[in-house]
Amino acid sequence: MDRRRFVKTVGASAGTLALGTNGVLNAASGDVVAPASQSTQGTGSYVTVDVAVVGAGVMGNWTALHLREMGLSVALIDQYGAGNSKSSSPGEIRGMRLTYGEDEHEMLWARDACEQWKIREAEFGTRMFYQCGGLAFRREWTARNNAERALFDKHGVPYEVIPNDDLVRRWPQAPPPSEEHFGFYHPWGGVLSPRDTNMAVATAFKEKGGRFLLGKAAPGARAGGSLQTVTLSSGETVSAGTFVFAVGAWLPKVFPEVMAGKLSVRKAAYNMIGTPPGDHRFAVPNLPNTGLGLPSINGAGFGLLINPTDEVDPDQYERLPSAEETARVRQTLASRFPALKDQPILHVWTCQTEFSVDGQCIFDLHPEMDNVWLVGGGSWHAFKIGPVIGDYVAHRVTGEEKGLPEANLSGSELAALFKLKAETFA
Repeated sequence: MDRRRFVKTVGASAGTLALGTNGVLNAASGDVVAPASQSTQGTGSYVTVDVAVVGAGVMGNWTALHLREMGLSVALIDQYGAGNSKSSSPGEIRGMRLTYGEDEHEMLWARDACEQWKIREAEFGTRMFYQCGGLAFRREWTARNNAERALFDKHGVPYEVIPNDDLVRRWPQAPPPSEEHFGFYHPWGGVLSPRDTNMAVATAFKEKGGRFLLGKAAPGARAGGSLQTVTLSSGETVSAGTFVFAVGAWLPKVFPEVMAGKLSVRKAAYNMIGTPPGDHRFAVPNLPNTGLGLPSINGAGFGLLINPTDEVDPDQYERLPSAEETARVRQTLASRFPALKDQPILHVWTCQTEFSVDGQCIFDLHPEMDNVWLVGGGSWHAFKIGPVIGDYVAHRVTGEEKGLPEANLSGSELAALFKLKAETFA
């Protein structure tokens, strides 16, 4: 949808957010006549906005905030609430890195996201990004590793290639897998706090005049090739010129005909491991993000990653570790982080990841509805680059195909990377 079409489509709502009994918000000025920023449920009201964003995870939150900052009236809808424990990025810890193989756009977006995390921290007054560097252990220079190094050189991203002896000297608490391994370190890696972040972004959105609605949304009335409304389990009906379904792992459940076989939704987890009393070696800033393990922030414990395993239903599966997963945690601690091998597992942040068929995010129009955007396919890296994703999707929704000149990608070329692909996992 180009910008002219977008402006025409949202013109029916005239930048006004109808809030039932809660007042009226003027999108252009941001003036709130009544407490429009409050989350509500079960009011039975009829809400009219320029854009309705369904899903208050990292992609939906940031997209809604950017759209609101662009002067549009926006409703943000979630069935469980921002920062909830069923989301794909719950809990206390996520990794931040810039290593994405030959995917230049991912590396550049991650680099830019690091800057945005810092800027937004100052704005929100909430710590979200704990910069402590990223460290990968390598035994040889694979094609992927060479591509990463070439991109770092091209864009002036600092890094170090660290011999085995120096790895052991600098970080003895996390020794390399073998004497044959060396390290690839870059200072822009670190740890993110997902729950604090999601809550902070949602709060900023509401403080800037956005409307947050709690309820399960389902596509409602259609007129030709356009969606007119979504209906909420709480009783509201939301009318909008444009709808953004940033529901990630739930996309196949909301649009089964279009999304069947397009996402693989799998269980993953961070096991939070206790550290010995007074031992700060496994906390920020004393240990980098090693991918496999994340240093503790705010006393949450050392985060040990269990990579995606079984296919799951994001609504129904129990967020509990299996005996096999716990055994893997113990084995990994003993071999890779021996100082923690006898420490307790404090808790486990189990979540789901949704991989697209090509590992790219999905930012594309619904093939049968010209005002419905599908946003998902995080493929293990969406949270890291959330602030940049939100800006990009907001501009796409309003008709601008933003390019990436540093990677020699035009707007249309970048958009092609994020199209819903014909291939499936079936």
